[in-house]
Amino acid sequence: MASLADDATREEVRRAGLAVEGPLPRLLSLLRTAEETHFDAAEAQRLAVEGGLALGRAELGGMLDTLVAHGLLGQVPTTGGAALYDTILRPHSHMLDEATAMMVDLDVSPETLSAIVAQAIAEQPGRVEVLLRIRAPEKAPEGPAKRGRPRRGG
Repeated sequence: MASLADDATREEVRRAGLAVEGPLPRLLSLLRTAEETHFDAAEAQRLAVEGGLALGRAELGGMLDTLVAHGLLGQVPTTGGAALYDTILRPHSHMLDEATAMMVDLDVSPETLSAIVAQAIAEQPGRVEVLLRIRAPEKAPEGPAKRGRPRRGG
């Protein structure tokens, strides 16, 4: 029996213009209910298998790409290595501790973020690298067709 979370995810997938048949909605539901909000493809595959979805690596990769392309899953910018996905969709910052491979959400005010960065630089000189990502503006929702200027002549 499908849970309310699964039903809500299916509806969200449908609204994004994707088919609700098949494993895609269930995969998204499994990812969103996982304890960790950040994961790579290998972790996504482990979660899928634990949730009863037998997906090949290529099929899973395609599904993750589709979820990102339709705004149902985020992708954290990385400096190399495997793609890293994020189930938190609102804009927020991240901190990666390479010594522990721990990705931490920094969902804080700009002032607090500045203080965190300044403190990290002061406490660990030469070890802090900042990747500043400036997002593209959000697209305006599509509505009725805009009317252009009337054409001259016939």
